Amino acid sequence: MNITDQAKTFIENMMKEAGVSTLRFGYSGAGCCGASYQLALEKPQADDTVTMVNEVEVAIDSRVADQVSGLTLDFVQDEQGAGLTLSGGSNCC
Repeated sequence: MNITDQAKTFIENMMKEAGVSTLRFGYSGAGCCGASYQLALEKPQADDTVTMVNEVEVAIDSRVADQVSGLTLDFVQDEQGAGLTLSGGSNCC
């Protein structure tokens, strides 16, 4: 998993506002192409793997840990607003 510098800055600001030090990459069910992911600013769960990605503490749910290695979390800002985007996963749907 990768986190761009722009996403890192955005995440760090959100963590500071929320008073949380971990970004959790969780499992939110299965879709037509496999697992669906959920990002949250929350403490790691018991079965999570905790790692540092671009100096951001990331907890990864054990159900998706083997699927996130090629993903990149980036920050985008356009006419629709600003937020995080995830790329590098399956585009089968």
